[in-house]
Amino acid sequence: VSSDGRYMVNKTLVNGRGIDVLSTALTLAAKAGKDSVVIISADASATHQAVITVMEAARRQGLTQITFATQNVAQTNAK
Repeated sequence: VSSDGRYMVNKTLVNGRGIDVLSTALTLAAKAGKDSVVIISADASATHQAVITVMEAARRQGLTQITFATQNVAQTNAK
């Protein structure tokens, strides 16, 4: 999730910001079907709503294994 609310799935920009478009993109990327793991990586400036949209899109597709990518604070400060 970018700071301006854009979404990427498997490093491919999703054309749109709605839940339906994102749900479709997640389904196409979920090679293991319902057992696929969704890893949410959001910019620190992304809105909470943008992250919730990802979670809702995943839920609608039955993708319940959701985790968050984290960044070490030392790495963030080094940039």
